[in-house]
Amino acid sequence: MSFLYFFAVKKAKLQGPPDKFNTYVTLKVQNVKSTTVTVRGDQPCWEQDFMFEISRLDLGLIVEMWNKGLIWDTMVGTVWIPLHTIRQSDEEGPGEWSALEAEVLMKDDEICGTRNPTLHKILLDTRFELPFGEFGSFASHPVTFLFYTSSINRG
Repeated sequence: MSFLYFFAVKKAKLQGPPDKFNTYVTLKVQNVKSTTVTVRGDQPCWEQDFMFEISRLDLGLIVEMWNKGLIWDTMVGTVWIPLHTIRQSDEEGPGEWSALEAEVLMKDDEICGTRNPTLHKILLDTRFELPFGEFGSFASHPVTFLFYTSSINRG
């Protein structure tokens, strides 16, 4: 069973001179990667939406911000968002500010978190939608739906 996850990369607040930054954002989940356009300045605004069909709810979304360089790109920071923490909604929301962090934590060759916050922040809106018609009775009973999704995670 798969769920549709929607991610909106809205904007960022970066610490440093505006001419230092020419940034883009990558989203990675379940062996799929998507990238925003590159935007200049210390307050880049992307307002780009991405949709992923995800079947493994035990994973997380990794968000990386990169500064484009002449020869190579450098990472500005990263955020890891566990999929089970993402809200269910049929509508886009205002988003939530997250601090970009400098390090990725690994466990058994999978990303399990991030640490060492930087001074940079990113505004993301994350949500998932229930498959159409699949959970008609679950939609009105969130506790039942949570129990059902946790049983999916256990296999």
